[in-house]
Amino acid sequence: MIRRVWALFRKRRLDQELEEELQFHLQQETEELVRTGVPLEEARLAARRKFGGVEQTKEIYRDGRGIPFIENLIQDLRYGLRGLRRSPGFTAVAVLSLALGIGASTAIFSLADAVLLRMLPVKEPQQLVEITRVGGGSISYPLYTYIREHNEVFSGSLIMSAGRFAGSLRAGSAALGDIQFSPVSGDYFAVLGVTPVLGRALTEQDMGSSNTAVIGYALWQERFHGDPSAIGTPVVVGTKPYTIIGVAPAGFTGVLAGQPIDLWLPLTWFDPHYIENPVAFMFRVIARRKPDISEKAAQANVQLLARQWSDDLKFDAPARVELASASGGLNMVRRRFAQPVWALMGFVMLLLLCAAVNIANLLLVRASKRGREMAIRLSIGAGRGRLIRQLLTESVILAALGGALGLLLAPVAAQSLVRFLSSAMGTMTLSFSIDPRMLGFTIAISCAVALSFGLAPALAATRTDRMPLFRGGSSSRENTPRAARSGRLLIIAQVAISCILLSVALLFARSLNNLIRLEAGFERQNVLIFSLGVVDGGPKGIEAARLYGRVLEDLATAPGVRSVALSSETLFGGGRWTEAITALSFHPAPGQNREAVMLVVSPNFFRTMGTRQLAGRDFDSRDNEEGQKVAIVNESMARYFLGSPDAVGRSFQVAGFQQPLTVVGVVEDSRYQSLREAAPPIVYLPYMQGPIEGTNLTVRTAGEPEKMAETLWNEAHRRFPLLRYGGVTTQAQLVNGTIAQDRMLAQLSGIFGFAGALLVSLGLFGLTAYEVSRRTAELGVRIALGAQRSNLVRLVVGRAVLLVGCGATIGMASAVAVMRITERLVYGVRAMELASLLPPALILLAVGATAAYWPAREAASVDPVAALRE
Repeated sequence: MIRRVWALFRKRRLDQELEEELQFHLQQETEELVRTGVPLEEARLAARRKFGGVEQTKEIYRDGRGIPFIENLIQDLRYGLRGLRRSPGFTAVAVLSLALGIGASTAIFSLADAVLLRMLPVKEPQQLVEITRVGGGSISYPLYTYIREHNEVFSGSLIMSAGRFAGSLRAGSAALGDIQFSPVSGDYFAVLGVTPVLGRALTEQDMGSSNTAVIGYALWQERFHGDPSAIGTPVVVGTKPYTIIGVAPAGFTGVLAGQPIDLWLPLTWFDPHYIENPVAFMFRVIARRKPDISEKAAQANVQLLARQWSDDLKFDAPARVELASASGGLNMVRRRFAQPVWALMGFVMLLLLCAAVNIANLLLVRASKRGREMAIRLSIGAGRGRLIRQLLTESVILAALGGALGLLLAPVAAQSLVRFLSSAMGTMTLSFSIDPRMLGFTIAISCAVALSFGLAPALAATRTDRMPLFRGGSSSRENTPRAARSGRLLIIAQVAISCILLSVALLFARSLNNLIRLEAGFERQNVLIFSLGVVDGGPKGIEAARLYGRVLEDLATAPGVRSVALSSETLFGGGRWTEAITALSFHPAPGQNREAVMLVVSPNFFRTMGTRQLAGRDFDSRDNEEGQKVAIVNESMARYFLGSPDAVGRSFQVAGFQQPLTVVGVVEDSRYQSLREAAPPIVYLPYMQGPIEGTNLTVRTAGEPEKMAETLWNEAHRRFPLLRYGGVTTQAQLVNGTIAQDRMLAQLSGIFGFAGALLVSLGLFGLTAYEVSRRTAELGVRIALGAQRSNLVRLVVGRAVLLVGCGATIGMASAVAVMRITERLVYGVRAMELASLLPPALILLAVGATAAYWPAREAASVDPVAALRE
C-alpha cells in the first residue's frame, strides 16, 4: 500500500521507466530475430506481435502499481475543470448561485452556533442552570440567598450583575482606557470551575471590605503585557481603588454571550440598598446541579423555596421562578433571538434549495446539449456508472467552488448580523473565524447540495438514445414532449419556494411597518439621553437632586436645546421599578395585579418626551421636599386603580411610602418597555420628592442629537465636575433596540426573497432558451405557414407564465402553512391576508414574463428557410 501511494506522486518517472523497459524488451526480441536472418522491419513487427498490446500492458502495470480509484478521480477532476472552463457563463452563474445559498446558510449557522449552541469553556457546562423569574426576569439578592441556603439540589450557586458596566481603568498615573466589568459573588469562579492562570480567584472573604479584582486574560496581555507582576498592582476602576489578585484563563470572558468581561469585582460594588432590598430584581443567578439531580427535580425544589420566601415576607403574590439551561451562558440573547435565528435558518435553507434547483435545471439543459458526447462515450465502452461518476464529479467541483466562496463571505455576513443583536443587547463581540465547526457545516452542506442537484441530470444524460445521434439527428428522447418535463417541474418547484420566501418577507415587512408606525405615547425622534450620577464622595439624596436641578437650568439655555428634563428610568431602557398600590376604589381579586410602574421625573419631562397632558398640571417648584406629596398618573393607572380617567384630586397609597399621594395631573398612556406590550399603569413622582440615586438626563434637540452629545456633556462636566458620566443614547435607539429582531427578520427575509426571485429569473431564462433552441424547426414551420412573430412571442412567454402561475399557486398554498408557524413573530398581521400572498405571486409572474421575453423575441426572429434546412 505504501508503494501504491508513493506511486501516485512519481507517476511521470514511473511511466518513463516503464516505457524504457518495454522498449528494451522489444529491442531485445527484434535483435534476436535479426540474428536469425529476419529483415529488420519484419523483425520489429514480429516482435510487437509476439509481445502483445503495448498500451494494454501499460494499463495493466499502472493498475498494479497505483490506486485506480484515486487516479480515475484525478482524471475526472481534470476533465470536469476543463469542461467548466469551456463554459464560463454557466460556471459563473452556477458558482455564484451556490455561493449565495451556501454563504448565507453558513453565516446563519455561525451566528446560531456562537449565540445559541456553543457551550461555555468551563467545567461540565451541561450542569449549569440559570434561575430566573418566570419569563426570564432577574432575581433579587435576598431571594438568591434564601435559595442558596435552603436548596437540596445544587452543589453551588453564584450571583452577578444582570449586565456589564463600562468604566475607566487607571494604574498609578497611567490611564489604561475604558473596560467592561461585572460585579460578582465570591463563589463565581468556584461554581463555574474556572481556575486563574495567575494568582487566585475571588472568594467569599473578598465580599467584605477588601477591594480586590480579577482581570481577564486579554486585558492582562494588552494592558499589562503579560507581566506576572500585575498581581498585587493597585488600580482604579472609575473612582474606586482595587487590587488585582488574579488573571482569568485564556478563552474565558464571562458568561454573557457575546459580551466579554475585562474585569470582575466583588458584588459589594453595588450600594447596600440594592443588595438588601428583596424586590430589587436586578441580578442574574447561575447554579450547578448535583450530578444525580434532574433539571425537573431541581426546578420543583426551587419553586417551592420561592413560595416559602414570599410567604415569609408576606408578599401579596408569591415569587414565581423557573430554571433554564446555562450551558452556553446567560440566555438573555437566546430568549430574545432563538426563534428569529432559527426562523432565518429555515428561510436560508429554502433559499439554498432554490439555488440547488436552479443549478439542477441548468445542468439538465447542459446535459441535453451533451447527448452526442455521452452517446459516443457509451458506444466505445464507457460504463453508465463511470459516466454518472464523471458528471457527479463536475457537480462536486461546482459545489466546492460555491462552498469555498460562500465560506469566505460567511464571516463578513455574520458580522453584519451581529449589528442587529447589538442594537438590542448592547455592543456584542462574537468570533466568526473559520473554525472546524463552520468548516464541517460548509463541507456537509456542499456535499448534500452537490448530490441533490447533480444526480438527476447525471441519470438523464446517460439515458441517451445513441442511434439517432449517429444518423445525424438528435436523441429521440430529446425530441419528445417529455424531454423538458424535468426542467419544467424544477421551475415550478423553484417558483413555489421563491413565492414562500417572498410571502414571508412581506409578512415581516408589514409587521415591522406596523411597529414603526405604532403610536407609542411619546415622540422618539431628536431625544438625547445621558446616564448621570455623582462621583464617590459627592452629594447624596436631596443634595444630589438639587445638583441635577442646576444642571437642568444650565442646559436649558444651551444652543440647539429645545427642552430638557430628568427621569429615574428611561422609556424602553429595560429598567422597571414597581410597587403595590392601594386605593379606596380599587378592590382586587386574589391573584389580580396590584402593582404600578414608578417613575421619578422632573418638571417639563412630558413636554420633552412629547407626551400629552390630559388633565391637571405638570410638576413645578411647589412639588419639593417640603410640599404636599403628589403624583401624576397615566390613563391606565387612573382607570385601573382609581376608577376614572379624570383622577385629579384623588389619593392612593404606595407600598413602602409613609404618606398617601395626591394626583395633580393625568397624562396619556405611553409604552414602557416594548412596542408590543400595552402601556402599563405608571405613577410619576416629582424628583424632589422621590428617591433618586443616578438619573437620566433627557434632552430634546433641534437637530441630530448624536452630533450634540459630546458638546453638551463637556459643557455640563465643565460647569459641574461632580457629575459622573454613565453613557449616552437616544430614545430612537432604545425603541429600535426592542424591534431589532423584527428589523432583522424583515430585512434578511427580504434579501432572501429577492435572491430567490433572481434565481427564478435565471432558471426560467435558461429553460426558455433551451426550449426555443429545441423547437427551432417547429417555429420555422409556423413562420413559413404564416404565423405572426408577435404570436410566437406570446406563445413562448405564455408557456413560461403558465409554469410560473402553477408554481406561484403551489407556493401560496405552502406559504400559508409556513406563515402560520411564524405568526407569533409578527405584530398586527395574519397569515391568510391576501396583502401578504398576492403581491409575491404577481412579482414572480412579472419576473417570469420578463425572463422569457428575450428568448421569445430571439425565437420570433428565426429565419424559416434556415430552420427548415436544419
